[in-house]
Amino acid sequence: MKIEGLKAIQILNANSNLTVEVILETERGKFRGSSPKGESNSRYEVNQFSKGVEAEISAFNEYLKTLIARKVSSLEDIFSIERQIPAEFIGGPSLSLSYALIYGLSNEMKIEPYQLFGKKNSVMPVCKMIGGGMHASGLGMDIQEVLVTTIADTNNESINTTLKVYNKVRELLKDKTDSFLGGVDPEGGFISGLDNYESIKIVKNAIETVIQETGMDVRLGLDFAASTFYKNEKYTYKRPIYGKKELNRGEQIDLTKKLADEFDLFFIEDPVDETLPEDYGEILKGVKGALIVGDDLTATTPERLKKVHSNINATLIKPNQIALMHKVKEYSDLAEKFKIDKVVSHRSEETSIPIIADLASGLNAKYLKVGINRGERIEKINRLIELN
Repeated sequence: MKIEGLKAIQILNANSNLTVEVILETERGKFRGSSPKGESNSRYEVNQFSKGVEAEISAFNEYLKTLIARKVSSLEDIFSIERQIPAEFIGGPSLSLSYALIYGLSNEMKIEPYQLFGKKNSVMPVCKMIGGGMHASGLGMDIQEVLVTTIADTNNESINTTLKVYNKVRELLKDKTDSFLGGVDPEGGFISGLDNYESIKIVKNAIETVIQETGMDVRLGLDFAASTFYKNEKYTYKRPIYGKKELNRGEQIDLTKKLADEFDLFFIEDPVDETLPEDYGEILKGVKGALIVGDDLTATTPERLKKVHSNINATLIKPNQIALMHKVKEYSDLAEKFKIDKVVSHRSEETSIPIIADLASGLNAKYLKVGINRGERIEKINRLIELN
């Protein structure tokens, strides 16, 4: 593939904020890549647009001119380009460029994007049912997400069953509170207005109903995003959970264990602050049969995973956290080396491209964390169905 043209433009992401799209031109056509952004961010991830989107696009376009006529014949060629990108563009610009090159190269090679990374694998979606925390503007839960995944033989079975749970949650919320109008957060999770315990209970009840109806293996999960409500060595909940609003480190660990036991939690993401890997380790030792998932803790950064891998048994992969695909590949390989389950994930401020579904498949991830509502999320779900 010969690069005949490259141009960066500003576009809107799913939250109507600006991001960058890179348009690649080759003899086979135009290919686009765009970078999402997170609303709740780890201290360890890269800054997406350190100078602002408009300023970076102008400077990035000057740099892109130096890549015209460059030949790209393999994924390693894309990685080589990444390694030469000036540090000031590592973030939204670099990832958008890499995505455009991945789409262009796979088209040139007449293969699917996932095939640049590996063979096709079955991937189970992990989908948000109820949103809270920063995703819900502080309404209702402090915990950021109540999640569901269905363990099934095919992507389609898992998606169809998870959708049944989602629709049941909507029905139960309507019955529970007159204030529920069906509104969703940026990732498609319902904004319930209920507190943490009530929200978890609603989803658990929906799961039990769907299991009775279908016989499928449906699991419950939580993303605490605990760093967002941890300050001065205290976790502060707006409304009491098990009778308490302010918890110290040990009490937060005990709370996680208690919720895991009561609700048979399968997926437990960022239950404690991102600076406390040993607290993740305590939960890993104390909760059997669940995924203890690092996200803010690890930030898709190989150096972080090397330090903390013994404290978790699963990790999110969010490419924009590191913004270089060769680093994403390195991170994925490390996770396999450490026998840590991989969960490729969306961000709150997504764009419409479905590339994370391909990455989940090609990188041999077991799960894709993605919303099951909103158009930019459905693009990823539909791509997962296509890859079934």
